[in-house]
Amino acid sequence: MPDSVFLRSEPDLSASFEPLHERLAETVSWCARRAGAGLLSQALRSSPLAPPPSHPWTDTVRIVAESRLQQLGRSWRRSLKPLGDGRLLVYFPTPPHSRGRAQAVTDGFFDARDTPPWDTWVAYLEEAERSYLLAWVPPTAIAAVAVALTPPPGSLAWLEDSGIGLVGRFVV
Repeated sequence: MPDSVFLRSEPDLSASFEPLHERLAETVSWCARRAGAGLLSQALRSSPLAPPPSHPWTDTVRIVAESRLQQLGRSWRRSLKPLGDGRLLVYFPTPPHSRGRAQAVTDGFFDARDTPPWDTWVAYLEEAERSYLLAWVPPTAIAAVAVALTPPPGSLAWLEDSGIGLVGRFVV
């Protein structure tokens, strides 16, 4: 059972991390299908999953995840590798942002505020001192994202470098 490091989370992790494992599997399955289809900036910002405007992050992530699962239907399969050769990224939505640098060096994988594409969103978590989005980076985007993270912009980090509550608690 998870400890109480999270004040709130989407999906709800108060009883176990299983909802996070499920959400990650859905995200990997969805994005793996789309990652080879043209520019990642467009392929991973699919219109059926477009987030609604002006909602709190937890609601927005839930809506995107529910739409993704509905679009996947019953035909999706869990990857044999939990991360599907991709990596987990942490996005801190509060400034400082990279001022467009992350967007430029990744050909639009990130937007102007460093937000990863919504198709990749796995979870939103709130701790006492900070809140953050967990996103999956497909293997085809890892190199470009690594460039965007050098030097670290403050708003983005690989999960293992982030120092967040999931480090050491979530093993895939």
